[in-house]
Amino acid sequence: MNSERISPSDSGDHPMVETTSQLKTIIRRFRTELEKMGIHVDRVMLYGSQASQTAQDGSDIDLIIISPDFAPYSQRERLEMLGVAAARILESVQANGFTPQEIEKRQLMPFWDQILREQAIAV
Repeated sequence: MNSERISPSDSGDHPMVETTSQLKTIIRRFRTELEKMGIHVDRVMLYGSQASQTAQDGSDIDLIIISPDFAPYSQRERLEMLGVAAARILESVQANGFTPQEIEKRQLMPFWDQILREQAIAV
């Protein structure tokens, strides 16, 4: 990722992500919030416009969170927890959670399998 300025939409709803350093800080804050919620994160993968350096005004931060602690939860419950963590840090993060076993055994919808194989980068 470069240091190209990525600004929020004109509405001011989303904080500005200006540099790779700031993006990493947001991801670190998100990860810390998940840890506070009892989700111990093995890996964080970035995909979408932020990963491909094509983010524009209002672009969110698309993440895949890999944690064994997601095992007892449904996809809906995982999305809810991830949404709460994003709201707590007041950042435009869109995250999906999977367990290491789901990744290893390819127990993913084809969309997510493709994202992980072709777009996602570890952060």
